[in-house]
Amino acid sequence: MQSVKDIPVPSAGEVIRKRITELGISQMELAARVGEHFQTISAIINGKREATVSLSVRIDEALDFPAGTIAMAQTRYLVDKEVGGKRLERIRDKRHIVIEKIKTNGGFWSYEGIPDSLSDDDVIESALVHLDLEDLPLLFGIWSKAHIKRVWKDRLVSQGKRMNVLNYILAVKLFRIKNPDKYITRYAHIY
Repeated sequence: MQSVKDIPVPSAGEVIRKRITELGISQMELAARVGEHFQTISAIINGKREATVSLSVRIDEALDFPAGTIAMAQTRYLVDKEVGGKRLERIRDKRHIVIEKIKTNGGFWSYEGIPDSLSDDDVIESALVHLDLEDLPLLFGIWSKAHIKRVWKDRLVSQGKRMNVLNYILAVKLFRIKNPDKYITRYAHIY
């Protein structure tokens, strides 16, 4: 299920584009209604420029929006973009820490520096194999428990007896599975 914070916030341009489509007017007509140059309106709609407060009020009036609709959409979008960008930076930093720990413990030995080309699933699998148990909670700050568990089942449990000891430890300590032998046996045979 998608949470509210996962739903993208529409930009002011997207809100304007949707409304002019609903009203059946062109960008040129909107520009004439608000007394602004067509290129300015086009730049706002295409996300290349922000509307001033006074222009956003005129757009609200022209599109029959409550006052502040465009200014609020623009502000929410910019805040969401800023917060999202910082979140991605933090995740990238955490991912690099995990990769460095994996390299320190013998994984990714053939890579020079931080290998950004690795898939998330490759990093998770290597972390489960190479990291100490006390370092594994770092993964939950980057990926969901469900994603980590899926990678574990697909890539490690599926290897059967070869990984039994590690899989048992992960089942009990990391995933808190009540009957690990039965669980591991069931998923080892499916794959």
